[in-house]
Amino acid sequence: MPQATFDMALGTEKVLLFYKAKKNRVQVIARDGRTLNLPWELFKPYITPAGIHGSFTIFFGAEGKYERLVQI
Repeated sequence: MPQATFDMALGTEKVLLFYKAKKNRVQVIARDGRTLNLPWELFKPYITPAGIHGSFTIFFGAEGKYERLVQI
């Protein structure tokens, strides 16, 4: 299954921009250099009072659609 790993550090102010619907996609750069444009909804389970911080792996299906996001 294709996958990509990336690191994320969004403070509370940036997270609020997404909640206020000013942005609905998150652009990240995977550790292998690929640029990924992901839906904000994927990150909601990982929000803390400090924002979103950590390393993640996203898994893609055969058609290239995301299947799941896991914090590592």
